[in-house]
Parts: sequence; structure tokens; C-alpha cells
Amino acid sequence: MTRFALLCAGALLLAAPAHAQDPEQAPPEPRSAPLHLISELAETLGRAHAIRTVCNGDDDGTWRNYMLNMMSYEAPSGPRRAALTEAFNRGYRSQSRDTPSCNGSSPAIEASIASRGKELADTIARSYMD
Repeated sequence: MTRFALLCAGALLLAAPAHAQDPEQAPPEPRSAPLHLISELAETLGRAHAIRTVCNGDDDGTWRNYMLNMMSYEAPSGPRRAALTEAFNRGYRSQSRDTPSCNGSSPAIEASIASRGKELADTIARSYMD
């Protein structure tokens, strides 16, 4: 596009009337996923994190990172974030009791937990589309 065309386009934009947003039509509040679903997902992620760290060490933050990413969207702060943190920790403690050491069945347990997490994530995603 030539400079002249850009100048003309800019002039047209400046000359166009401005449309103010009606104060009564504020943008709608963003929808949130149902708390019971994201709490269950947080607990599931905690369980997966427990298995992963038992087998791969504390430096493996794969599932914890998924949790942090989810919280950045679903609960950046406040009571909702606290509830999700508690659910994650509850899942971690529970799985740590159930699987205190890595063994031959640990990968299958992690895969089963991950499968449940995927089901929950899909359900949550659908809740935004309804």
C-alpha cells in the first residue's frame, strides 16, 4: 500500500464519527467453569503430580505446570484459586499415600489418572460452548 493510500485511510478513520459504548451495555462477565468440575480436575492433577514425582523426582513439574496454567485462566486470585490449590494438594496427599514408591504399575496408574483428567478437561471445555 502506498503512503498516499495509508494517509487517505487514516484520514477517513479520523473523520468517521465515534460510537461511544452505551454505559448500560458493559461487556458481559466472562463465564467460569463450574467449580465442582475444575476442583475435580485440580485434584486429578494433584494425583498425577504425586505419581510423576515419586517416579521421576521432585524436579518433574509436568502435572503441576498444567495446574498452574489452568489456574491462570480459571482462578487467577481469590477464594476460587484457594479452593483449587486445596483440591490439588488433597489429590497429591491422597495419591502419595496410595503410591508411596514407584513400581511397575505406576505408569499405568498415571495413565489412568491422566485419562480421567482428559475427560474432565473435555467436559469443562464443553461447558464454555453451551
